[in-house]
Formats: sequence, C-alpha cells, structure tokens
Amino acid sequence: MTDLLEVDGLGLTATEPSGVDIELVRDFSLRVGAGERVALVGESGSGKSVTARALLRLDDGLRVDGSIRLSGRELTALSEAEMAPVRGSEIAMVFQDPLSALNPIMTIRDQVAEPLVARGAPRKQARRRAVELLGELGLADAERRARAYPHEFSGGMRQRVALAMALIGEPKLLVADEPTTALDVRVQQQVLGLLARVARERDLAVLLITHDVGVVAEFADRVVVMYSGRPVETAEVRALFTAPAHPYTRGLLAAVPTMSSTRRLVALPGTPPDPARRPPGCAFHPRCAVAVNACGADRPELADLGATHAAACHVTRGVSV
Repeated sequence: MTDLLEVDGLGLTATEPSGVDIELVRDFSLRVGAGERVALVGESGSGKSVTARALLRLDDGLRVDGSIRLSGRELTALSEAEMAPVRGSEIAMVFQDPLSALNPIMTIRDQVAEPLVARGAPRKQARRRAVELLGELGLADAERRARAYPHEFSGGMRQRVALAMALIGEPKLLVADEPTTALDVRVQQQVLGLLARVARERDLAVLLITHDVGVVAEFADRVVVMYSGRPVETAEVRALFTAPAHPYTRGLLAAVPTMSSTRRLVALPGTPPDPARRPPGCAFHPRCAVAVNACGADRPELADLGATHAAACHVTRGVSV
C-alpha cells in the first residue's frame, strides 16, 4: 500500500507567557496509506487532537518540528499562502462539535458550498453541488432542507453537514476528530456507517481520532495508541484486540463493556500527566500495575513485535533492571 501521509519525528511545542516551552507532542511518527482507515486512540489529554490539527497547520502558536508529508510533499515547508489550497482539496477535517464548527447565520447550503466558492467556483454551481452531496449523505428532501440553518438540524444531521463540507473539495485524506462524541449510540452507529461507506466509495483515507475503543473495532484497519504525546502501541485492529501488548492499551480495553461478557469493568487509576510535568522514563509508569525498575528511569522506544505490531514498553521487551 502506498503511503499517502508520512509523519516522522513530529514534535509540537507551546510557549507559555512566562517563556517556558512545553512539549505537547514528541517523537510522533505515523503512516496512513491511500484508502486506509487508521484510528488514533487515547484518553483526553493524550495529544490526539493537537496532533490532528498540526497535520493541517491550524495552530499558529505552536512550534512544529519533524516532517509531515502528504503525497510526498513536505507540508511543514509550505507558507500559509501555499498551505491554504491544500486544506480541503487534499486534506480535510471534521471537528467533534459540528454546532460550534458551523456558522449559525449561514444556511446549510451556503456553508457546504463555501469551500468551492473560495476556490473560484461560481456560487450557483457550488450550491447545486452542495445540495447533491447532502442528498448523497442522507439528507432527505435536500433541496428544501439545505436552506435551513444549523440550529434547525439534529446533532447527527449537523455531523453529516460537517462531513459534506469536508468532502466537497474531494480530499485524499479526511481527519475526523471525535466525530461521534456528542451523539447518542444509535446516531453514532449511523455516522460511523456513513463515514465507512464514503471512505470505501471514494477510496478515501481516514484518520479517526477517538477515545472510544469500541468505535475503533468497528471502523479502523489499523490503530495507533497514544499516551502523553507519544505513540505507545501500533497494530492491525484485530491484533490489538486479541493480543494488546502495552499495559495502557490493555487498561483501555479492560474499561470497555461488551454484550458477550459480564466481567467487572476496571478503570485505569489516575490521569494522564501534565505535559509540563511528565515523569521520567515511561510516562505511564506511575499508573502501571506491572512497572519494573527500568520504567521509571529510561523512556522505552517502539519495538517491533512482529509484522505490523509494535509497542513502547520495557515489560513487553522483558527488561527488568
């Protein structure tokens, strides 16, 4: 599979008003193939969303180190004027709260059409394409409903509108940041099914950002588990669920209820560390039930466990010093 997105050694640093630099993300690498569906998983505070936004260069206040290549083109080297046409036409994003992402005083039709208008398409033509796309994404009576405003739509329908806005520019890669977080379970299923169908029909690569491991099982081909700004495990989705290697991954899975089991759910103790005060060694070791001496002293690197499975864990590698 050809790599569409290649991220190598990504570092994201914020500077406090006092002048102190804080590493939000460090040594982050990722591959997404053409047409592949990859999930980036972790608790709130793991660095998932800021990483996703960095792919589109949306946060001017952050220092970006490392490499982000899309179809072989280095995005970190582009000026803002050069980056602007990349957004929407090559890589697009769906945000987790569609109500706040939509303009309350613009009609649905005009908002979906806006990316085409911004690229020089005649407004009438762009509006016609917007209505067609909304119909394709399940908006009944699209010609009439597209003249409504965001507050007149349900959460699920607003998410379809946000998806239409992202897709109208025909991107190669879609970044979906927690697209089902604010929705009930039934609507979550509908949105995930729609996203899967759209990706399949358009051969669209999708990077799904989520804290919900259950969502991953239904949608992704491959999974990257993130903790405190770094990837700690990567695997094909089947391998991750059948043989999770990192204690953090196992903790996430142990907290997920299933219909086929009555086992007691086990919550991970504690919370992810403040990026300004990460512990030495493995950032997860203060919460880890199987930590050894090396965990508090040396930061583990991702190590291959076979094929496409890797984990950053001293215990997995058998280190006990």
